[in-house]
Amino acid sequence: MISKMRMVYREMRADINGPDGKIYYGWWNVLAAFPCIIFIFTTSLLMIKLIMPAAEEALGMSRVDTMWIGTIKFATSAVAAFVGGFLVDRMGVKSVLYLCAFVTGGGLIFGHFIDSVWMYRLAGVPLGFSSMPLLMATKTLVARWFNRRLGIALGVTMTASSLGGIILPMIFAHLIETYGWQDAMALSSIGIFLFVIPVIHFVIRDNPTEAEIASEFGEDYQPKSVGRGGRIEDSSQQEIGPTFSEIVRKPSFKVIGCLMVAIGFVDQGFTLNLTPFLVNDLGFTLTKVSFTITVSFLFGFSSKLFFGWLFDKTSFKGLSICYVVNALAILFALGIQGMVTLLIFQVARGFAHSGILLETPVLAKHAYGPFHLGKVIGTLSALAGVGLTLGPITIAKFFDIYGNYNMAFWLLGGIMALCAAVIYLVPPEYRLKMQREHAQPGHAAG
Repeated sequence: MISKMRMVYREMRADINGPDGKIYYGWWNVLAAFPCIIFIFTTSLLMIKLIMPAAEEALGMSRVDTMWIGTIKFATSAVAAFVGGFLVDRMGVKSVLYLCAFVTGGGLIFGHFIDSVWMYRLAGVPLGFSSMPLLMATKTLVARWFNRRLGIALGVTMTASSLGGIILPMIFAHLIETYGWQDAMALSSIGIFLFVIPVIHFVIRDNPTEAEIASEFGEDYQPKSVGRGGRIEDSSQQEIGPTFSEIVRKPSFKVIGCLMVAIGFVDQGFTLNLTPFLVNDLGFTLTKVSFTITVSFLFGFSSKLFFGWLFDKTSFKGLSICYVVNALAILFALGIQGMVTLLIFQVARGFAHSGILLETPVLAKHAYGPFHLGKVIGTLSALAGVGLTLGPITIAKFFDIYGNYNMAFWLLGGIMALCAAVIYLVPPEYRLKMQREHAQPGHAAG
Protein backbone atom coordinates (compact mmCIF):
# COMPACT_ATOMS: atom_id res chain seq x y z
CA MET A 1 0.00 0.00 0.00
CA ILE A 2 2.75 2.42 0.98
CA SER A 3 4.74 1.55 -2.15
CA LYS A 4 1.68 2.28 -4.31
CA MET A 5 1.21 5.64 -2.62
CA ARG A 6 4.86 6.46 -3.23
CA MET A 7 4.50 5.50 -6.88
CA VAL A 8 1.42 7.71 -7.27
CA TYR A 9 3.27 10.57 -5.57
CA ARG A 10 6.26 10.19 -7.91
CA GLU A 11 3.96 10.13 -10.95
CA MET A 12 2.21 13.30 -9.76
CA ARG A 13 5.53 15.02 -9.15
CA ALA A 14 6.77 14.00 -12.59
CA ASP A 15 3.59 15.36 -14.14
CA ILE A 16 3.97 18.84 -12.65
CA ASN A 17 7.76 19.14 -12.79
CA GLY A 18 9.62 21.04 -15.47
CA PRO A 19 12.97 20.21 -17.10
CA ASP A 20 14.88 21.63 -14.11
CA GLY A 21 13.17 19.28 -11.65
CA LYS A 22 11.14 22.13 -10.15
CA ILE A 23 7.47 22.84 -10.71
CA TYR A 24 6.86 23.56 -14.41
CA TYR A 25 6.40 27.34 -14.69
CA GLY A 26 3.23 26.90 -16.75
CA TRP A 27 1.53 25.85 -13.51
CA TRP A 28 2.62 29.12 -11.86
CA ASN A 29 0.98 30.94 -14.77
CA VAL A 30 -2.17 28.90 -14.14
CA LEU A 31 -2.08 29.92 -10.48
CA ALA A 32 -1.48 33.57 -11.42
CA ALA A 33 -4.54 33.46 -13.69
CA PHE A 34 -6.75 32.83 -10.64
CA PRO A 35 -6.91 36.43 -9.29
CA CYS A 36 -7.25 37.73 -12.86
CA ILE A 37 -10.29 35.56 -13.50
CA ILE A 38 -11.82 36.00 -10.03
CA PHE A 39 -11.51 39.78 -9.71
CA ILE A 40 -11.96 40.77 -13.38
CA PHE A 41 -14.13 38.18 -15.13
CA THR A 42 -16.21 36.69 -12.30
CA THR A 43 -16.63 39.95 -10.40
CA SER A 44 -17.97 41.83 -13.42
CA LEU A 45 -20.17 38.90 -14.49
CA LEU A 46 -21.76 38.46 -11.06
CA MET A 47 -22.13 42.15 -10.35
CA ILE A 48 -24.04 42.79 -13.59
CA LYS A 49 -26.33 39.80 -12.91
CA LEU A 50 -27.04 40.80 -9.32
CA ILE A 51 -27.66 44.52 -9.86
CA MET A 52 -30.21 43.93 -12.65
CA PRO A 53 -33.34 43.50 -10.46
CA ALA A 54 -32.52 46.62 -8.40
CA ALA A 55 -31.46 48.67 -11.44
CA GLU A 56 -34.62 47.67 -13.33
CA GLU A 57 -36.76 48.93 -10.47
CA ALA A 58 -34.69 52.05 -9.64
CA LEU A 59 -34.46 53.31 -13.23
CA GLY A 60 -37.95 52.18 -14.28
CA MET A 61 -36.69 50.03 -17.16
CA SER A 62 -38.38 47.32 -19.20
CA ARG A 63 -36.76 43.88 -19.31
CA VAL A 64 -35.18 44.67 -22.70
CA ASP A 65 -33.79 47.97 -21.32
CA THR A 66 -32.36 46.06 -18.36
CA MET A 67 -30.45 43.74 -20.70
CA TRP A 68 -28.80 46.56 -22.66
CA ILE A 69 -25.83 46.77 -20.29
CA GLY A 70 -25.07 43.13 -21.14
CA THR A 71 -25.59 43.70 -24.85
CA ILE A 72 -23.20 46.66 -24.94
CA LYS A 73 -20.74 44.80 -22.72
CA PHE A 74 -20.54 41.84 -25.06
CA ALA A 75 -20.50 43.96 -28.22
CA THR A 76 -17.47 45.76 -26.81
CA SER A 77 -16.04 42.45 -25.68
CA ALA A 78 -16.29 40.94 -29.16
CA VAL A 79 -14.38 43.81 -30.76
CA ALA A 80 -11.81 43.88 -27.96
CA ALA A 81 -11.28 40.10 -28.16
CA PHE A 82 -10.71 40.24 -31.91
CA VAL A 83 -8.18 43.08 -31.62
CA GLY A 84 -6.73 41.51 -28.47
CA GLY A 85 -5.96 38.29 -30.34
CA PHE A 86 -3.61 40.19 -32.64
CA LEU A 87 -2.16 42.18 -29.70
CA VAL A 88 -1.42 38.94 -27.81
CA ASP A 89 0.54 37.55 -30.76
CA ARG A 90 2.39 40.85 -31.24
CA MET A 91 2.88 42.20 -27.70
CA GLY A 92 2.31 39.23 -25.41
CA VAL A 93 -0.36 38.23 -22.93
CA LYS A 94 0.71 40.55 -20.11
CA SER A 95 -0.05 43.70 -22.10
CA VAL A 96 -3.62 42.55 -22.77
CA LEU A 97 -4.10 41.52 -19.13
CA TYR A 98 -2.98 44.98 -17.94
CA LEU A 99 -5.47 46.58 -20.34
CA CYS A 100 -8.34 44.37 -19.15
CA ALA A 101 -7.54 45.04 -15.50
CA PHE A 102 -7.35 48.83 -15.66
CA VAL A 103 -10.34 49.32 -17.98
CA THR A 104 -12.58 46.93 -16.02
CA GLY A 105 -11.58 48.53 -12.72
CA GLY A 106 -12.48 51.94 -14.12
CA GLY A 107 -15.83 50.61 -15.37
CA LEU A 108 -16.77 49.27 -11.95
CA ILE A 109 -15.86 52.58 -10.32
CA PHE A 110 -18.01 54.33 -12.94
CA GLY A 111 -20.97 52.40 -11.51
CA HIS A 112 -20.97 54.76 -8.52
CA PHE A 113 -22.05 57.62 -10.80
CA ILE A 114 -24.90 55.85 -12.67
CA ASP A 115 -28.16 57.79 -12.25
CA SER A 116 -29.84 57.39 -15.64
CA VAL A 117 -30.60 54.75 -18.26
CA TRP A 118 -27.97 56.03 -20.70
CA MET A 119 -25.24 55.91 -18.02
CA TYR A 120 -26.37 52.39 -17.09
CA ARG A 121 -25.92 51.34 -20.72
CA LEU A 122 -22.59 53.18 -21.04
CA ALA A 123 -21.14 51.15 -18.17
CA GLY A 124 -21.22 48.14 -20.46
CA VAL A 125 -18.38 49.55 -22.59
CA PRO A 126 -15.51 49.31 -20.06
CA LEU A 127 -16.98 46.17 -18.50
CA GLY A 128 -16.68 44.53 -21.92
CA PHE A 129 -12.94 44.20 -21.27
CA SER A 130 -13.67 41.85 -18.34
CA SER A 131 -15.12 39.08 -20.48
CA MET A 132 -13.81 37.64 -23.74
CA PRO A 133 -10.56 39.67 -23.95
CA LEU A 134 -9.61 38.53 -20.45
CA LEU A 135 -10.53 34.90 -21.08
CA MET A 136 -8.90 34.96 -24.51
CA ALA A 137 -5.64 36.19 -22.97
CA THR A 138 -5.59 33.68 -20.10
CA LYS A 139 -6.58 30.74 -22.33
CA THR A 140 -3.95 31.69 -24.90
CA LEU A 141 -1.36 31.86 -22.12
CA VAL A 142 -2.28 28.34 -20.98
CA ALA A 143 -2.41 26.99 -24.54
CA ARG A 144 1.12 28.33 -25.19
CA TRP A 145 2.56 26.63 -22.14
CA PHE A 146 0.66 23.32 -22.35
CA ASN A 147 0.07 20.70 -25.02
CA ARG A 148 -0.32 17.13 -23.74
CA ARG A 149 -2.00 18.41 -20.55
CA LEU A 150 -3.93 21.26 -22.18
CA GLY A 151 -7.43 20.13 -21.15
CA ILE A 152 -6.44 19.57 -17.53
CA ALA A 153 -4.52 22.85 -17.37
CA LEU A 154 -7.51 24.73 -18.78
CA GLY A 155 -9.82 22.93 -16.37
CA VAL A 156 -7.66 23.96 -13.42
CA THR A 157 -7.42 27.53 -14.72
CA MET A 158 -11.16 27.93 -15.16
CA THR A 159 -11.90 26.59 -11.68
CA ALA A 160 -10.94 30.15 -10.72
CA SER A 161 -14.34 31.31 -11.98
CA SER A 162 -16.00 28.68 -9.78
CA LEU A 163 -13.90 29.73 -6.79
CA GLY A 164 -14.95 33.35 -7.35
CA GLY A 165 -18.55 32.21 -7.78
CA ILE A 166 -18.40 30.37 -4.46
CA ILE A 167 -16.96 33.29 -2.50
CA LEU A 168 -18.39 36.44 -4.10
CA PRO A 169 -22.21 36.17 -4.63
CA MET A 170 -23.21 36.45 -0.97
CA ILE A 171 -20.69 39.28 -0.45
CA PHE A 172 -22.01 41.19 -3.44
CA ALA A 173 -25.64 40.64 -2.41
CA HIS A 174 -24.79 42.07 1.01
CA LEU A 175 -23.06 45.08 -0.55
CA ILE A 176 -26.04 45.74 -2.86
CA GLU A 177 -28.59 45.48 -0.04
CA THR A 178 -26.47 47.52 2.38
CA TYR A 179 -24.89 50.25 0.24
CA GLY A 180 -27.03 50.22 -2.91
CA TRP A 181 -26.19 48.78 -6.31
CA GLN A 182 -24.17 51.78 -7.55
CA ASP A 183 -21.76 51.83 -4.60
CA ALA A 184 -21.55 48.03 -4.61
CA MET A 185 -20.20 48.19 -8.17
CA ALA A 186 -17.47 50.63 -7.15
CA LEU A 187 -16.48 48.62 -4.07
CA SER A 188 -16.13 45.45 -6.14
CA SER A 189 -13.18 47.00 -8.03
CA ILE A 190 -10.88 46.84 -4.99
CA GLY A 191 -9.63 43.33 -5.76
CA ILE A 192 -8.37 44.36 -9.19
CA PHE A 193 -6.05 47.05 -7.88
CA LEU A 194 -5.09 45.22 -4.69
CA PHE A 195 -4.33 41.77 -6.13
CA VAL A 196 -4.52 41.53 -9.92
CA ILE A 197 -2.10 44.27 -11.01
CA PRO A 198 0.77 43.04 -8.76
CA VAL A 199 0.25 39.42 -9.88
CA ILE A 200 0.38 40.35 -13.57
CA HIS A 201 3.56 42.33 -13.00
CA PHE A 202 5.49 39.95 -10.75
CA VAL A 203 4.28 36.41 -11.57
CA ILE A 204 2.92 35.96 -15.11
CA ARG A 205 5.51 35.00 -17.71
CA ASP A 206 4.78 35.08 -21.44
CA ASN A 207 7.67 33.12 -22.82
CA PRO A 208 8.56 29.46 -22.12
CA THR A 209 12.22 28.56 -22.60
CA GLU A 210 13.28 26.05 -25.23
CA ALA A 211 13.81 23.43 -22.51
CA GLU A 212 10.31 24.06 -21.12
CA ILE A 213 8.82 23.78 -24.62
CA ALA A 214 10.60 20.47 -25.19
CA SER A 215 9.47 19.20 -21.78
CA GLU A 216 5.77 19.86 -22.40
CA PHE A 217 5.46 19.54 -26.17
CA GLY A 218 7.71 16.52 -26.61
CA GLU A 219 8.16 15.43 -30.20
CA ASP A 220 5.12 17.24 -31.60
CA TYR A 221 6.97 20.39 -32.67
CA GLN A 222 10.75 20.37 -32.88
CA PRO A 223 13.04 22.25 -33.08
CA LYS A 224 11.44 25.16 -31.27
CA SER A 225 12.08 28.72 -30.22
CA VAL A 226 10.03 31.49 -28.69
CA GLY A 227 9.14 34.31 -31.04
CA ARG A 228 7.79 37.82 -30.59
CA GLY A 229 4.98 38.06 -28.07
CA GLY A 230 5.66 34.54 -26.79
CA ARG A 231 4.70 32.64 -29.98
CA ILE A 232 6.09 29.15 -30.20
CA GLU A 233 7.94 28.95 -33.50
CA ASP A 234 9.94 26.28 -35.24
CA SER A 235 11.29 25.43 -38.64
CA SER A 236 8.67 22.76 -39.31
CA GLN A 237 5.88 25.16 -38.42
CA GLN A 238 7.15 27.65 -40.98
CA GLU A 239 7.30 24.90 -43.62
CA ILE A 240 3.99 23.09 -43.06
CA GLY A 241 1.96 25.36 -40.80
CA PRO A 242 -1.01 27.06 -42.47
CA THR A 243 -1.24 30.82 -42.60
CA PHE A 244 -3.99 32.53 -40.62
CA SER A 245 -5.91 33.31 -43.82
CA GLU A 246 -5.71 29.63 -44.84
CA ILE A 247 -7.14 28.61 -41.47
CA VAL A 248 -10.00 31.08 -41.78
CA ARG A 249 -10.85 29.79 -45.26
CA LYS A 250 -11.21 26.19 -44.09
CA PRO A 251 -14.83 24.89 -44.19
CA SER A 252 -14.48 23.66 -40.61
CA PHE A 253 -13.60 27.18 -39.44
CA LYS A 254 -16.85 28.50 -40.90
CA VAL A 255 -18.82 25.75 -39.15
CA ILE A 256 -17.04 26.30 -35.84
CA GLY A 257 -17.50 30.07 -36.21
CA CYS A 258 -21.26 29.64 -36.62
CA LEU A 259 -21.28 27.34 -33.59
CA MET A 260 -19.51 30.00 -31.52
CA VAL A 261 -22.17 32.56 -32.44
CA ALA A 262 -24.96 30.12 -31.50
CA ILE A 263 -23.35 29.02 -28.23
CA GLY A 264 -22.73 32.64 -27.24
CA PHE A 265 -26.37 33.49 -28.01
CA VAL A 266 -27.61 30.69 -25.76
CA ASP A 267 -25.04 31.26 -23.02
CA GLN A 268 -25.73 34.88 -22.14
CA GLY A 269 -29.27 34.92 -23.50
CA PHE A 270 -30.07 32.52 -20.68
CA THR A 271 -27.55 33.65 -18.04
CA LEU A 272 -28.35 37.40 -17.97
CA ASN A 273 -32.11 36.83 -18.02
CA LEU A 274 -31.93 34.28 -15.23
CA THR A 275 -31.59 36.59 -12.20
CA PRO A 276 -34.48 38.94 -13.19
CA PHE A 277 -36.52 35.79 -13.92
CA LEU A 278 -35.83 34.39 -10.45
CA VAL A 279 -36.11 37.64 -8.45
CA ASN A 280 -38.67 39.78 -10.27
CA ASP A 281 -40.81 37.02 -11.81
CA LEU A 282 -40.65 34.06 -9.42
CA GLY A 283 -40.27 36.17 -6.26
CA PHE A 284 -37.03 34.79 -4.80
CA THR A 285 -34.99 37.23 -2.70
CA LEU A 286 -31.59 38.35 -3.95
CA THR A 287 -29.96 36.66 -0.95
CA LYS A 288 -31.56 33.31 -1.77
CA VAL A 289 -30.61 33.58 -5.43
CA SER A 290 -27.03 34.50 -4.46
CA PHE A 291 -26.85 31.47 -2.19
CA THR A 292 -27.97 29.15 -5.01
CA ILE A 293 -25.45 30.80 -7.37
CA THR A 294 -22.76 29.90 -4.82
CA VAL A 295 -23.99 26.29 -4.83
CA SER A 296 -23.95 26.34 -8.64
CA PHE A 297 -20.34 27.49 -8.77
CA LEU A 298 -19.41 24.98 -6.07
CA PHE A 299 -20.49 22.09 -8.31
CA GLY A 300 -18.93 23.79 -11.32
CA PHE A 301 -15.58 23.76 -9.50
CA SER A 302 -15.04 20.00 -9.86
CA SER A 303 -16.90 19.64 -13.15
CA LYS A 304 -14.37 21.90 -14.91
CA LEU A 305 -11.72 19.30 -14.12
CA PHE A 306 -14.07 16.59 -15.37
CA PHE A 307 -14.75 18.38 -18.64
CA GLY A 308 -11.04 19.17 -19.06
CA TRP A 309 -10.31 15.44 -18.74
CA LEU A 310 -13.22 14.58 -21.05
CA PHE A 311 -12.03 17.00 -23.77
CA ASP A 312 -8.48 15.62 -23.53
CA LYS A 313 -9.81 12.09 -24.03
CA THR A 314 -12.63 12.60 -26.56
CA SER A 315 -12.07 16.07 -28.09
CA PHE A 316 -15.14 17.31 -30.00
CA LYS A 317 -17.25 14.31 -28.96
CA GLY A 318 -16.84 15.52 -25.38
CA LEU A 319 -17.98 18.99 -26.41
CA SER A 320 -21.12 17.41 -27.88
CA ILE A 321 -21.89 15.76 -24.54
CA CYS A 322 -21.34 19.10 -22.78
CA TYR A 323 -23.80 20.86 -25.09
CA VAL A 324 -26.51 18.20 -24.55
CA VAL A 325 -26.21 18.51 -20.77
CA ASN A 326 -26.49 22.31 -21.08
CA ALA A 327 -29.66 21.99 -23.17
CA LEU A 328 -31.27 19.82 -20.50
CA ALA A 329 -30.23 22.22 -17.72
CA ILE A 330 -31.85 25.16 -19.52
CA LEU A 331 -35.16 23.33 -19.92
CA PHE A 332 -35.10 22.38 -16.24
CA ALA A 333 -35.47 26.09 -15.39
CA LEU A 334 -39.09 25.90 -16.55
CA GLY A 335 -39.84 23.53 -13.65
CA ILE A 336 -38.57 25.78 -10.84
CA GLN A 337 -41.35 26.12 -8.23
CA GLY A 338 -39.61 26.57 -4.89
CA MET A 339 -36.26 26.59 -3.12
CA VAL A 340 -35.66 22.85 -3.53
CA THR A 341 -36.20 22.85 -7.29
CA LEU A 342 -34.15 26.05 -7.57
CA LEU A 343 -31.23 24.35 -5.82
CA ILE A 344 -31.52 21.28 -8.05
CA PHE A 345 -31.57 23.50 -11.12
CA GLN A 346 -28.52 25.50 -10.01
CA VAL A 347 -26.56 22.29 -9.33
CA ALA A 348 -27.38 20.97 -12.81
CA ARG A 349 -26.65 24.34 -14.40
CA GLY A 350 -23.34 24.73 -12.53
CA PHE A 351 -22.15 21.28 -13.62
CA ALA A 352 -23.19 21.73 -17.26
CA HIS A 353 -22.08 25.31 -17.84
CA SER A 354 -18.50 24.82 -16.63
CA GLY A 355 -17.56 22.99 -19.82
CA ILE A 356 -18.56 25.97 -21.98
CA LEU A 357 -15.74 28.04 -20.48
CA LEU A 358 -13.15 25.55 -21.77
CA GLU A 359 -14.38 25.13 -25.34
CA THR A 360 -12.58 27.86 -27.33
CA PRO A 361 -8.94 26.78 -26.89
CA VAL A 362 -9.95 23.13 -27.32
CA LEU A 363 -11.67 23.96 -30.62
CA ALA A 364 -8.71 26.07 -31.78
CA LYS A 365 -5.90 23.71 -30.75
CA HIS A 366 -7.55 20.41 -31.70
CA ALA A 367 -8.72 21.69 -35.09
CA TYR A 368 -5.81 23.91 -36.18
CA GLY A 369 -2.87 23.17 -33.88
CA PRO A 370 -0.55 25.78 -32.32
CA PHE A 371 -0.42 27.99 -35.40
CA HIS A 372 -1.53 31.63 -34.90
CA LEU A 373 -3.15 30.61 -31.64
CA GLY A 374 -3.83 34.14 -30.37
CA LYS A 375 -5.50 35.17 -33.63
CA VAL A 376 -7.58 31.99 -33.88
CA ILE A 377 -8.79 32.11 -30.27
CA GLY A 378 -9.36 35.87 -30.55
CA THR A 379 -11.40 35.47 -33.75
CA LEU A 380 -13.50 32.63 -32.32
CA SER A 381 -14.03 34.66 -29.15
CA ALA A 382 -15.16 37.65 -31.24
CA LEU A 383 -17.63 35.45 -33.12
CA ALA A 384 -18.96 34.17 -29.80
CA GLY A 385 -19.33 37.82 -28.84
CA VAL A 386 -21.84 38.33 -31.65
CA GLY A 387 -24.07 35.74 -30.01
CA LEU A 388 -23.36 37.05 -26.53
CA THR A 389 -24.42 40.51 -27.71
CA LEU A 390 -27.68 39.43 -29.37
CA GLY A 391 -28.76 36.79 -26.86
CA PRO A 392 -29.76 38.86 -23.78
CA ILE A 393 -31.96 41.43 -25.55
CA THR A 394 -33.54 38.84 -27.88
CA ILE A 395 -34.59 36.59 -25.01
CA ALA A 396 -35.76 39.63 -23.02
CA LYS A 397 -37.87 40.64 -26.05
CA PHE A 398 -39.57 37.24 -25.90
CA PHE A 399 -40.45 38.02 -22.27
CA ASP A 400 -41.81 41.48 -23.11
CA ILE A 401 -43.97 40.00 -25.90
CA TYR A 402 -45.29 36.84 -24.20
CA GLY A 403 -45.03 37.79 -20.52
CA ASN A 404 -42.94 34.70 -19.69
CA TYR A 405 -39.82 32.81 -20.76
CA ASN A 406 -41.42 29.50 -21.80
CA MET A 407 -40.95 29.83 -25.56
CA ALA A 408 -37.55 31.52 -25.15
CA PHE A 409 -36.09 28.74 -22.99
CA TRP A 410 -37.36 26.04 -25.37
CA LEU A 411 -35.68 27.93 -28.22
CA LEU A 412 -32.39 28.09 -26.33
CA GLY A 413 -32.52 24.38 -25.48
CA GLY A 414 -33.19 23.51 -29.11
CA ILE A 415 -30.28 25.62 -30.37
CA MET A 416 -27.91 23.97 -27.90
CA ALA A 417 -29.06 20.48 -28.93
CA LEU A 418 -28.48 21.37 -32.60
CA CYS A 419 -24.96 22.58 -31.76
CA ALA A 420 -24.30 19.25 -30.03
CA ALA A 421 -25.24 17.36 -33.21
CA VAL A 422 -23.10 19.59 -35.43
CA ILE A 423 -19.91 19.49 -33.33
CA TYR A 424 -20.22 15.70 -33.07
CA LEU A 425 -19.82 15.53 -36.86
CA VAL A 426 -16.89 18.00 -37.12
CA PRO A 427 -13.48 16.23 -37.10
CA PRO A 428 -10.67 17.68 -34.93
CA GLU A 429 -8.29 17.81 -37.89
CA TYR A 430 -4.98 18.61 -36.21
CA ARG A 431 -5.52 16.23 -33.28
CA LEU A 432 -6.34 13.38 -35.68
CA LYS A 433 -3.29 14.23 -37.80
CA MET A 434 -1.00 14.04 -34.78
CA GLN A 435 -2.58 10.74 -33.68
CA ARG A 436 -1.98 9.24 -37.14
CA GLU A 437 1.65 10.37 -37.07
CA HIS A 438 2.20 8.91 -33.62
CA ALA A 439 0.63 5.63 -34.74
CA GLN A 440 3.12 5.19 -37.60
CA PRO A 441 5.69 2.45 -36.93
CA GLY A 442 8.63 4.72 -37.76
CA HIS A 443 7.46 7.32 -35.27
CA ALA A 444 6.98 4.77 -32.54
CA ALA A 445 10.42 3.31 -33.17
CA GLY A 446 12.02 6.74 -33.12
